[in-house]
Amino acid sequence: MRRSALSLVLSVAAAMLGACSDEDFDPITRITAPRVLAVVSEPTVLAVDGDVRLEVFTVDLAGPLPPLGQTVRMRACTPWKLLADPARDCAGADALPLAPDERGRFTVSTQQLIDAFPPPMSTGATLETLRLALAAGLELRVPVIAEVEASGEPLLARRDLHVVEEVGTLQNPRFAELRFDGAATQTLRAGQRYRLTAAFDRQSLDPSSDDDDEPSALEELDCNFYSPSGALAQREVDVEELDVAVPETEANAYTPDARGATWIYVVAADETGGMTAGAFPLTIE
Repeated sequence: MRRSALSLVLSVAAAMLGACSDEDFDPITRITAPRVLAVVSEPTVLAVDGDVRLEVFTVDLAGPLPPLGQTVRMRACTPWKLLADPARDCAGADALPLAPDERGRFTVSTQQLIDAFPPPMSTGATLETLRLALAAGLELRVPVIAEVEASGEPLLARRDLHVVEEVGTLQNPRFAELRFDGAATQTLRAGQRYRLTAAFDRQSLDPSSDDDDEPSALEELDCNFYSPSGALAQREVDVEELDVAVPETEANAYTPDARGATWIYVVAADETGGMTAGAFPLTIE
C-alpha cells in the first residue's frame, strides 16, 4: 500500500493509553469513544502566495461532532525541524497558534509561516526566496497539530501541508454515495453481511502525475472505514478502477450487529494530499 495523506493523520484518546491485554482491544475500525479521523484542508496544498483552511473531523458513537461542539486548538509547526514529539518539537518559537473563525475552522497562510519561521541561514526571507527554493527542488511540508477535547476526551491529530508553487488543478475528492450490495441505501438488516463500497464524483479526482503514458490517468484513492457498531472486514481499501463514470472502492464488507441507528464513517485521501471525510447514517432493522 502506498503512503498517502491518511498516514499523516494520527488521533489518540488519552483514556486508551492505559495497559490493556490483547483481549481488551476493539478493532481499529470500531468507534468506541470520540476520535479525530481527519484534518481536512481546503485547498489540499499550501501555495506560496496563498492560504489554507483547516477543519477537524471528529466522531463518536452518536455521530459526527460539529466543529463548535468541541474544544479545538490548532498550531502550525516550523518546517525546518524534525517533528518527533508535538509537545517538545512544536512549542514556543517553533509553534504558530492559529485562531478559529466563527464556524470553528482555522486558516494559515504562507506569509504567516515565513514571518513566524524564517528559513535558517538566511536574512530577509520573503515569499520570493521560498519560491526560488521550491523551483530548486526543495520539498517543504508544514506540520499542523490539532488538540481536541470532545466529551472530556483529549485527542491529538496531525496534518502535514505540502507547500507548492501553485494549487493548479489539485482538489479534494468528493463522495458520490455509499453502496451496500451495489445500492445506495440507508436501511440494513442486523446480522446480514453486505458488500460495502464508497463511490466518488469522477470530476473531483486529480490527474495522476506518475503516468506520463496516460495523460488522462487519475490518482488512486485510499479509503478508511469506521463504525460505532457492526463488523467491518477491512479498515482500508483502494479505488483502482478509475476509468469509469462513477469510480468506487474495491469491496469491503460490513455486517450490522444491533438494531437501531448507527453510522459509517469514511476518510478518503489521494496521492497528492487531497482528503475528504464523510459520515453516513444507517438504520439497522
